[in-house]
Amino acid sequence: MSTATLSRKSISSKQKPPKPYKFTINHLKKMYEAGIFKPEEKIELINGETYKMTPIGFRHAKVLERLERKLYEIIYSDPELKEKFVIWTQNPIKIDSKNLLYPDIAIYPEEIYQKEDIPKIKDAVLIIEISDTTLDYDREVKLPVYAKGKAREVWIINLKDNVLEKYTQPSKKLFKSIHIYQKNEKIKIFNEKIELSEILNS
Repeated sequence: MSTATLSRKSISSKQKPPKPYKFTINHLKKMYEAGIFKPEEKIELINGETYKMTPIGFRHAKVLERLERKLYEIIYSDPELKEKFVIWTQNPIKIDSKNLLYPDIAIYPEEIYQKEDIPKIKDAVLIIEISDTTLDYDREVKLPVYAKGKAREVWIINLKDNVLEKYTQPSKKLFKSIHIYQKNEKIKIFNEKIELSEILNS
C-alpha cells in the first residue's frame, strides 16, 4: 500500500459528518427583525430546527372558536376560576431556548401569565392541538416535545376521526396514559363537562 493511500485514509478517518445548525429563540427573534420571516408568520422551533406553520382551514377555525367559547364560559363565568387562570390562544410556549411551539390553546395559572417571559410547557394546566392536515405532525413531532417539557395534560382534537385524544403522565418523550373520547362522549375540565358533539359537529 502506498504512502499516499495511507495518508488519504488517515485524513478520511478524522473527518466528521456535517451537523445541522441549531437555532435558538433569540436567533428566531433576529430573523423576524431582519425580515426573513414576516410578522404574521408563526415559526415553531423544535430541537433547534424551524417549522413554518400552515394557515388553518375553515373547519379547524370553527372548532377552535367553539372550544374557545366553551372554555371562556367555564372559566370566566366562575369568579374563582376567573382570578386563577388565563386562556392562551395560538400564542408561544416553550421548554428551553431551542423549543418554541404554538398550540391552538393553552390554559395557564394567572401568575405564570403575568411573568415577563414566554410561558413554559410544564406550567400549563392544559394544552390543546386541533389537528386535521397536521395530525401526523402534531402526534409525531410536537407531542414528544410536550412530553419532554412535562406537559400535565394534552388534548389532540383529531378532526380526521372526530375524536379527542387525551395524553397525560409524561415520561421522557412519551405519555404513559392515552384516552380516546368519542364524539358522543363528554370530557371533564375544572369540574365541568364539555359535550364533544357540540365542538366536533361540522
